Amino acid sequence: MKIALSALLSLLSVITFTSAIANTGEIPSSYLNDLARFLAGMPVDPASPFEKLTKTSHYKEHRKKMDEFWEKVETGNIRKIISWRERYIVPHFNHGTVFYPLCGGDFINMYTFFPTARRYIMVSMEPEGKIPDPLKLSENQLKQRLNSLRGCIWTISSVNYFVTKAMRASLKSKELGGTLPVYLIFAARLNLNLKSIQPIGISPAGVLASLDENGKIHGETPAVKGSRITFTAPGTPTPREIIYLSLRITPRSMEAATPEGRYFSSLSGLNVLIKSAIYLLHSENYRAFCRSLLERTDLLVEDDSGIPYRYFTRDKFDIFLFGTFDMPVRLREIPSPPRQPDLAQAFKERAGELPFHFGYGVLRKDHASNLLLAVRKRGI
Repeated sequence: MKIALSALLSLLSVITFTSAIANTGEIPSSYLNDLARFLAGMPVDPASPFEKLTKTSHYKEHRKKMDEFWEKVETGNIRKIISWRERYIVPHFNHGTVFYPLCGGDFINMYTFFPTARRYIMVSMEPEGKIPDPLKLSENQLKQRLNSLRGCIWTISSVNYFVTKAMRASLKSKELGGTLPVYLIFAARLNLNLKSIQPIGISPAGVLASLDENGKIHGETPAVKGSRITFTAPGTPTPREIIYLSLRITPRSMEAATPEGRYFSSLSGLNVLIKSAIYLLHSENYRAFCRSLLERTDLLVEDDSGIPYRYFTRDKFDIFLFGTFDMPVRLREIPSPPRQPDLAQAFKERAGELPFHFGYGVLRKDHASNLLLAVRKRGI
């Protein structure tokens, strides 16, 4: 048994993530969970192959910093969101699919807002990445890789969103790059039980399917690649899934002429989350994308950087506003963001309190965030 495990660990150290997850059915879920807990700075099983790595001084420092990080996430974000969620989202949530375009690695907010969804679809430009075998890294290499992971996720504890530039810089290492290690960390800290990880893709015909050992779908090269993480949550034994798609959202990404558009067109009754979205959807080129997404949406949570306020039709959606909005936050890359005077007037007339940071509002001098909740009217 020890020989077989050693061989498996050696294999993981030299192949890419895509190759590794093609054989995930052979990898025990106990190994995946121990790996996730190790990366997250949490205790691992005493019999785990990672146990000996937790004895080093730099790992003890990693554990200390990760505990501090998670305490800030829980007290500053999660606990505040939960009380708001129970009052405003739970009564309208259909427990089906949650869709988060332009997500980066932000599974924490997605899961906190919608903890009982059956499926989570996350779309971002970042590649899914690969998993090395930490046992094959030198002590200094492991220290550097763990430092990089902390550098990627630290802003989620302070401003509650990922800084894209910092994320890409932190996750470009060939040993521990991509978004998957981030999801493993968050899954462990959220007390989820990982069951499997599989490489997936969207075929040219728009079908989401697992990749074969050659990275194909029925002999065809996938138009979009990603990964499927299957897990269970405490008290709910039914397996659920996270589908991560490495994809650049374009104005045509909802059109039936594109592979991803054909897949997205098959979805309905969506619960949508959009935040810190660099105002991309305000471009006139994305009008059709926004309209098509709204047609498939039952519930949407966003900040002002998401779908423009003027696109919501009051005959189809009830709109609830929270927090403060008078003008958008300027970003270094976007010095003149869309002002949305209609949204500013709506906030002036009616807006409830928002007890947590959301989107770019935390960058304001007064740290005031804004949130829009749209709920489809029944029967429409």
